[in-house]
Amino acid sequence: MSASCIKANRGQAAMEFLMTYGWAILVVLVVIGALSYFGVLSPATLLPEKCTFPVSVSCTDHSVSTNTITLRLQNGAGRDMVVYGASATSEALRGGLGCNCNNTAQGSVTLRNGATSTFTLTGSSVSAGATCDPDGAGAQTSCDFVDSGRDKNRYNITILYAWLDSTTVKHALPGEMLARRP
Repeated sequence: MSASCIKANRGQAAMEFLMTYGWAILVVLVVIGALSYFGVLSPATLLPEKCTFPVSVSCTDHSVSTNTITLRLQNGAGRDMVVYGASATSEALRGGLGCNCNNTAQGSVTLRNGATSTFTLTGSSVSAGATCDPDGAGAQTSCDFVDSGRDKNRYNITILYAWLDSTTVKHALPGEMLARRP
């Protein structure tokens, strides 16, 4: 066998090797692209819905409907607190202000240590028409939700509160919620 024939066989073997692995890599890329296109690999479908606050308050339940955000909060701070209002902002809410509620005009909600209360956030901005509906007792206006194009949206929640034994100093408690869009 001549030297040129051996070199040709090596070249052909190298080309066959590269073509075989090239096709295999191309098939894997097509499968990954198809899974991504149909939403199987979407992070929103892999992440669970959640609602988290710092240690002093726990979010025991939450929901997002077509015009409201509902939070069920439990006081675990070891002291009684007065909740003055709550607000939520998200890219899924119109205008960047999002759903806001401030129930100062309607009176505050006393949340005893260990007690649980439900807050329904309604209204599209902080204005005279915005209401907060603790425990479902008051009137509601609607939040302006927009389609963010995601299955789940992140909401930044802020609770405005003071300790019952010292109501002159108000605190803002930041939290976060990841929930399905309405």
